[in-house]
Amino acid sequence: MGNFSRDTFHPEKGYVGVRLQQGVPLVDADWNEQNDVIRQEVYDGLSAVVTSGVPRIDPHGGESAFRVAPGNTPNDLSFLAGSAVVAGRSLRMPVRWTAYSAQPWTDPGRAAHDGVAVLPPLTTPAADRSDLVYLDVWEREVGRAEDPEIVNPVIGVETAVRLKREAAVRVAEGSAALPVAPAGHWFMPLAMLHRTAGEAMIKGLDIEERRAFLAAGPGLRHMSFIPGFHPVALPGHSAWEIEAAVPLASAQKPANVDVFGCLPLLLPDHARIESLSYSGFSGNGNTLTLSLARTAAQRVFDRTSAIVIQDSVSIPSSGLPIGRTASVQLAERKTNLHIVDNARYSYALYARATSSTGGGLSLFNVRVDYHS
Repeated sequence: MGNFSRDTFHPEKGYVGVRLQQGVPLVDADWNEQNDVIRQEVYDGLSAVVTSGVPRIDPHGGESAFRVAPGNTPNDLSFLAGSAVVAGRSLRMPVRWTAYSAQPWTDPGRAAHDGVAVLPPLTTPAADRSDLVYLDVWEREVGRAEDPEIVNPVIGVETAVRLKREAAVRVAEGSAALPVAPAGHWFMPLAMLHRTAGEAMIKGLDIEERRAFLAAGPGLRHMSFIPGFHPVALPGHSAWEIEAAVPLASAQKPANVDVFGCLPLLLPDHARIESLSYSGFSGNGNTLTLSLARTAAQRVFDRTSAIVIQDSVSIPSSGLPIGRTASVQLAERKTNLHIVDNARYSYALYARATSSTGGGLSLFNVRVDYHS
């Protein structure tokens, strides 16, 4: 630890500067408080306009940072280090893939030296278990023993020490919530691991994305649509197909339904779809089914579409409005179907109804909720 007379910085006092008076001694506490006040101003200002997250494209490495991937050995994972902002604190690590088990703080001696909790080995779940992977950011002192260049050889005295920002990837086994961060630490979620009982290897299907991206801002967002579906009756054709003669806003009607329609959707890239909500419809019948699906880019209408969210509801004979919300299921979360990737996939909303007595099917107030 550095040799300081005292620590006078207290952010709750709200100081924004330190003014040195003339003809007085220069003391270390004033110098250090000035530095801390300036840094706190930067943290508070950045936190007010930018939530914690990673750039969609890391300026120093291309791919967005801190993506979690399977490890090469049992009970291990890997992550891509890079740039991030956590609680207003800018972080930049060399862009490279790192194994959880290869982090320096798995060594109790190194953890004790740096004053942080040791990184424990990951364990094989005895029962199905969900674990939260998160980023731990903190700062520590660096002195002459670690960096000899700190000392000016002309003076030969360690006149000052340095502060270094560090980051470690941690795992809260059996928890979906961030632990309480100790003083001087700041946490940010990265991913959920949905692990199977007795399975030591972490697989790609076990990993659910939880990173926030800086470009889109924080929190749950939604997009609303006002789709109008109309019946298309072309004998001999099945669902999930389209021909040039059919308008883009429609698709072939399956033989066992009376109304079928398809609405192409343009969703924000990298959005994490959470739920599909709709509050009403017109048209009577027995069953209405809505499906939010994705398929290969440029093939919006395709029988190979993967269903991200699907919901079915009985339609009242009176045609009265109803309110419904369908959420992404765990299976889709594991396969990351709910992560929008417009470079690889197209997205569409399919609707079908059986035994309709009306002339068509019209939905209103359809909403897709997503996290950025």
